[in-house]
This record gives sequence, C-alpha cells and structure tokens, in this order.
Amino acid sequence: MKKTKTRGQVSTFDIRKIRLTIAIAMCTLAAALLLPGATGAADEFSLEHKAAITGAGSPNYLDGASRGVHISGTYAYVTSETDDALTVFDISDIANGNITHNAAITGAGSPNYLNGAASVYVDGNYAYVTGKEDHSLTVFDISDVGNGNITHKAALFGQGSPNYLSIAHSVYVAGNYAYVASYWDDALTVFDVSDIANGNITHKAAITGTGSPYYLDAAYEVEVSGNYAYVISTTDDALTVFDISDVGNGNITHKAAVTGVGSPNYLQSASAIQVSGNYAYITGYLDNSLTVFDISDIASGTITHETVITGTGSPNYLNYPRGLQIVGNYAYVASFNDDALTVFKVNLPLPPPDAADEVSLEHKAAVTGAGSPNYLDGAVSVHVAGDYAYVTGSGVASLTVFDISDAANGNITHKAAITGAGSPKYLSGA
Repeated sequence: MKKTKTRGQVSTFDIRKIRLTIAIAMCTLAAALLLPGATGAADEFSLEHKAAITGAGSPNYLDGASRGVHISGTYAYVTSETDDALTVFDISDIANGNITHNAAITGAGSPNYLNGAASVYVDGNYAYVTGKEDHSLTVFDISDVGNGNITHKAALFGQGSPNYLSIAHSVYVAGNYAYVASYWDDALTVFDVSDIANGNITHKAAITGTGSPYYLDAAYEVEVSGNYAYVISTTDDALTVFDISDVGNGNITHKAAVTGVGSPNYLQSASAIQVSGNYAYITGYLDNSLTVFDISDIASGTITHETVITGTGSPNYLNYPRGLQIVGNYAYVASFNDDALTVFKVNLPLPPPDAADEVSLEHKAAVTGAGSPNYLDGAVSVHVAGDYAYVTGSGVASLTVFDISDAANGNITHKAAITGAGSPKYLSGA
C-alpha cells in the first residue's frame, strides 16, 4: 500500500481537486498592471499585460497546465498532469506576441508512461519527463521537433528498489546522468543516460531515507550544480546536499542539510529550489517564503542562512509559492494561492565581499489575476530564458509569457498567453 504524506496539500493529487475545475474560453487583448519599484519612480519595475489567447478543451487543451515547463531554443516544452502529455510550443515569433502549438505526445502506461506527467528537462536532442502516477522516467527524441515530431526513445519505471520512482516528481540532467527526486519513495536516484542514443537508461545509484541525516521525506525537487545535488523535501522541511563527484562508480554521499519550519529557515513544505553562484534559493510553500542560503563553503559541509522574505497578498504575493527562477540579480516567483508572478531584486555583496555586507531581497513588482488577461490562476511554474519569463497557471490551463529584456531598467512587459485543455495543446494539469 502506498503511504500517504502528511502534507498532501503540496502534492498535485490534492491540488487538482481544488484548483483544476476552471476552464476559460476567450480571446483577449488588454493592458494591465504597473507597480512602482521600491526605490522610487526613477527605478520603476513594471509588469504589463499585452495579449492573450485562450481556450479550454479542444483544440488548445490547456486545462490545468502543470509545474513542468522548460525552454530550449525556440520551443517551450510543457507537461500536463491531467492530460498525461508533453506539449511543445513554437516561440520563435514571441517578439510579436505569438505562441504556436507545434507538437504533442500523450499516453498513460506503456510505452509513453506519461500518467501524471510532472517534470520535463531538455538536454540536447532529448526531453526527459517524469510520470508521477506511472512511477516513471521517459525520454523522447526531439531532434525533429521542428517538423512537429516527438519520438519515444526509452523509459524506466518502478516503485521501490532499485529505481525508486514512486511519484517521480523532478528530473534534472547533468552530463551523462539524470537525477530524479521521488516523492513517495523518499529518494534521489541517478540514471546513466550516456547511451540514450541507443535507447538505453541504466540505474546507477540511489539514496533514500526520511529524517536525519538525509531528510528525503517527500523529496520534491532536485537541482545539480558542480559536484553536488541539492534536494528539497516537503515533509522533512529540508534542503539536503549530496556529493556526486563519484557517481560514476555508483556513489552518492551525504554532505550537509538544513531544516526548519518558520524562523529563521522558513522551509516548511519546501517547494522550489534554484542554485545560482554561491547561493541556494528556496521557496517554502507553507511558510509563504523565499529564503537564501550561502553554499560557498559546501565543500566543508557548511550551509549558512542569509536572508528571507515572506508575506501573502500585497506586496509580496508569496501565498503558496510553487515556481522559482533566478536570473541575474532578480528572483521570479510564481505563487499558487496568490495567482501571481512576483519579482524580487537580489542584492548581493560586491566583490571582494565585505564582512559587513549582507544579502537582501527587495520587492520590485508583481502581477496578479486568476483569469483574463493574466491567466495566473494557480500559478505553479516559471522558467526564464533569454528575454522572456514563461509562467504556467494550473487553474486556467495556461502558459503566459512576459518580456524581461528591459529588466535592468525595471520594465517587464506581458507578451502573450495560450490556454486550453485536451488536444492538441494538452496543458491540463500543466
């Protein structure tokens, strides 16, 4: 029997029951929300809605788009937990506000194993997708996606030993390895994908365990940076770091961990992580927070709390943050209950660092709105690539794009949105 996590509110099984009941069919052209920057009119940071296209059911299939969105080249790859799909959108003309459906592949069970498609990571000619309810990792060949073709390449599945893919929630590919965090197996599993061109995925190593020292209870997301894998866990309210320098020999070594509900770490139901430079940024789903940790001395097993920002509603809109992306000196956060995208400026010490300098987070701007024109109902994921930030809204089955090319001057412009559940866009549960 599968065990039940004590905080299912983070699991999309429960969230779907609450949020995935809304579908909107309309085409809009609107302008929207400008918020002044914290440092005065001369340093404004704004988000402005420009255009949107919507549609529940056929043909757009955007009902409940999930937390999985990855941008690679001129394509946006989006997973949908309800539609059991991976959908690809052409964003080559996004400068003119156009998003075009390009291709999709669906199917629970064999051979695609996309039941509850959750996370997607694009690496070269391949897209790696976890199927939560299929307890799987599937790889698709996207080398001909320009012609609308996605081809099944390989799949691996299995609860418990050795694959530990029960409710596989997150996948990250680095070098020859795919790292998967599994929610019900409380595990980090590593697969060798060096021979994926021949359709081979090989189990390499795994580490499991709730509580001290691994803190992998309800492992939710994994990110790899250098010789380390960073895993956040929702039930253990933790960030755990593993040394993967010898993973080629099947070895994963615990390096360090930090836990804690509320002050000072604010890791209750940790929901998103990104490592950037010497810092790890983590959102706390139930702590309504964004926390920064210094990992510059991780080789010595040291993680140091730096700063945190919290608050539901205006101005921070951090009610149940689910998506996070760090780009330069800005943190972009998608918040599920606030139906919002919020931007924070990250103030880091100037080199060489001064002992008196401190890291700080400064609210700069936010855009909210469940329906038209922003389509941020149940915002779950944000991915920044080039000049644009892509946000998925699970409640309105949407993918919305914001122009961030002038972020240095505090300007972000909403560019376009596309929505709809079912064929051909398959964004239900995205």
